[in-house]
Amino acid sequence: MQLGDLLAVVSRQRWLLVGVIGLSIVLSAVIAFSRPAQYEATATLAITPEVRQGQGLVASDSIAALLGTYAETAKATVNLRRAEGLIGRPLPGEVDTSIEPGTGILRISGRSEDPGDAALTARAAARAFTASIARNGLVSARLVDPAEAPDSPIQPRPPLIIATAALLGTLAAVILALAIERLRRRVESPEDVAELTQAPLLGRLPRSRALQRGDARLIWNDEGMIDLQEAFRGLRTNLQFLLEDTNPLIQVTSPEPAQGKSTIVANLGVALAQVGIATVIVDADLRRPRQHEIFGLDNREGVSTMLAARDSELYPVGSGFDSLWVLTSGPTPPEPTEMLAVRAAALADRLRSLNALVLIDGPPLLPVNDARLIAPHTDGVLMTLAARRSKPAAVETAFERLDLVGARTLGVVLNQSGEGTKTGGYYQRGPLVTG
Repeated sequence: MQLGDLLAVVSRQRWLLVGVIGLSIVLSAVIAFSRPAQYEATATLAITPEVRQGQGLVASDSIAALLGTYAETAKATVNLRRAEGLIGRPLPGEVDTSIEPGTGILRISGRSEDPGDAALTARAAARAFTASIARNGLVSARLVDPAEAPDSPIQPRPPLIIATAALLGTLAAVILALAIERLRRRVESPEDVAELTQAPLLGRLPRSRALQRGDARLIWNDEGMIDLQEAFRGLRTNLQFLLEDTNPLIQVTSPEPAQGKSTIVANLGVALAQVGIATVIVDADLRRPRQHEIFGLDNREGVSTMLAARDSELYPVGSGFDSLWVLTSGPTPPEPTEMLAVRAAALADRLRSLNALVLIDGPPLLPVNDARLIAPHTDGVLMTLAARRSKPAAVETAFERLDLVGARTLGVVLNQSGEGTKTGGYYQRGPLVTG
């Protein structure tokens, strides 16, 4: 992942990051200020060879090697009991030791919630240790820095604890954001589309709250959707340059339901008809048809009745727009998949005889196999992806299923993406005249 991708994830999940980091800081502050203060006092001893008549019996480098043993001895139970005997009561704090590698320096520390008790513990432990080796004839321990009561505690350190918690919280928040993005990631931009397929992006339709809230509908008489109308004209232009056949069969589908394919089919059909291209919209989504609702047509007969009766002479009906006709789905058959498996090729042949550009509103690819049965008999498939809804894994699977049946993918339409181009009042048009 590149830095730009990481920053984009952080931007999308900024409230998650703020929440996790804030919670980390609050919890660390509670812990830091609720813990009792700990004071530490340290007595420093110098371990040197015992000199007798000018002759050192233990070499200086040997003392450095023995310091680890002396450090353990100074905090051993025997030495602690000796220290308690010196003060006449249990030690009020805990004893710890440390050494300076390569030297003869031994530090004995006392730690307690009271600074005076910390100093008393360190002094008593140092005196007891010094006395224990006073008559060994090999080394001597000399106090070079006595333990004094500290002015400030060593723990807790609220600034350090809070800063560490903030750093760890930031790291945890970023990891959590990346995990959520991976699990819940959606296709949002042309860059996301390019990562999933080599098919060209033919159209990017701006987000419309009106279409998100309501059912599929036409947008051509709505002056508040000028940006969306221009986006459909752009999609029409790109599709015209891409097509080789003057009267192609194009299936419009999507990986999953609720991606906006029916709305795109209806409005793309109107856009094509606006420039005089004879267009027929065919509603082949036999399970959840929408085109008869969009155009306000009777759905008692349609594709399903044509598939059921070989000799049916059913023709598309006028849509209310010049150069645009609609063939509705008809009643939902009991077994749509089986019907299409047998009659999809014949349906395609009947549609080609219309001598028009045919837009087929196909079912989504993943829930059912209907669209895969239609796709090989068309001149290409237009894939609809809804921004912030389409999952990358679902999109990849949809394209793989089209490839398995040898279908040609013409391109992708990214729906509900961004706010679109602000054309403002540049285009001043009257209402669209319908036939």
